Amino acid sequence: MVAGKGLTPKGPTGYPIIGNLLNIASKDRMNWFQEIHETYGDVVKFKLFKRQVYLINHPDLVREILVQRRDNYTKDTLSFKMVSVVLGESTFTAMGDSWQRKRKLAQPSFHKNRISNLGEIMTDAIAAMLEKWEGYCDGKQVVNVADEMMRLTLTVVVKALFSTGLSEEEVQTVADIFTPLLEDTNDRIVYPFKLLYQLPTAKNKAYQGYIDQLDAIIFRIIEARKTSEKDYNDLLQMLMDARTEDGNEPLSDQELRDEVMTIFIAGHETTANALSWLWYILAQKPAILKTVEEEVSEVLGERRPTAKDFASLEYCIKVFKETLRLYPPVPMLPRHIEQDDQLGGYQLEGGNDVFFGAHLLHRRPDFWKNPETFDPHRFDKERERKRHTFAYLPFGGGPRICLGNNFAMMEAIFILAMTVQKFKLNLTSKQEIKPLITLTTRPEGGVPMTLERR
Repeated sequence: MVAGKGLTPKGPTGYPIIGNLLNIASKDRMNWFQEIHETYGDVVKFKLFKRQVYLINHPDLVREILVQRRDNYTKDTLSFKMVSVVLGESTFTAMGDSWQRKRKLAQPSFHKNRISNLGEIMTDAIAAMLEKWEGYCDGKQVVNVADEMMRLTLTVVVKALFSTGLSEEEVQTVADIFTPLLEDTNDRIVYPFKLLYQLPTAKNKAYQGYIDQLDAIIFRIIEARKTSEKDYNDLLQMLMDARTEDGNEPLSDQELRDEVMTIFIAGHETTANALSWLWYILAQKPAILKTVEEEVSEVLGERRPTAKDFASLEYCIKVFKETLRLYPPVPMLPRHIEQDDQLGGYQLEGGNDVFFGAHLLHRRPDFWKNPETFDPHRFDKERERKRHTFAYLPFGGGPRICLGNNFAMMEAIFILAMTVQKFKLNLTSKQEIKPLITLTTRPEGGVPMTLERR
């Protein structure tokens, strides 16, 4: 750690006893984070009960947290402990040697070449959704596109994980469970009081019941797969076949369960939210939509995309990247400070937590000119090359960058391309849809739209 004594960070005083809990728990927490950053600078101190918490908002400092001094900024936070109740000790939540081992085992499964093999699974699911949409094109029927994207990404992730291993009843069970499970998990992150969730209340029992139902499905498939003689080309099989460099130590059944649960959640809701924002934006940007349509027509014509087409859909990729900038799937991240440290010239006390995240970094005007303006050309290759790497973190950064980033990008671009081949999506109201920023960035109330055939 950095020797010597740094400056003491400044920040809001908060209320007696609870400190700034009400600000953190508020729907407007991101506006509050933005305000205290603008008032106090790149390193801000505030309180949650007796604990100090630091808000960090500069790409240089975030790089130090995620890369140079990552051993001192761990995931040993109350927030991650709450998430671990659902995810277990996966590559997302694990730390130290456990994380190193699991990352080495899991990472090859998400290599671009492996993900490319899942392209047909994606396009089959998208085509099935678009066929269903044909019945909604009377110009009057309102479709909540946020719900549609949620169902589609769930279908894709289930098939990518398990091929055809889930029954219709199990798929419906998963769909029914996800919304209440995610909402309750978010509540536990905002109010991380462990004793509160150990009480035998109906809500706590229901929460554990959701996890138990998902566990039963996952363990059943793992057990069936171990005795099957069929060849499977899916993520579960890739994870089961993964070995360390010495050829030993495969993932145990529990470790497989933890990785599968993480892929379920990280590969489902976050991508659906980003796509919901994408359709909301394109409905208001006819010139950008027209350029998307022209590129899709030129690259694909009327055929389905394949993995080889992905890189050629350059403008589509830029549009989606800019959507992720304005509406990052995971807006904020916490880390725990293991030992006293200096960051940006400020003294941080060990034993406390720091917050940082894409939502604030993506809106810094010194790194993003007119940050509230939607401009896909921010991601022209020359401009990307010149930009600070840690000014843009839709999938996190450093060694713990999201394993599923390639999967999510290809899935999103395929959904965009195949949808504009057949439909135009129109908003039913000019009323602004506001982001509901919790663990993820969701459109509050969904995105109601009507469908128009091309």
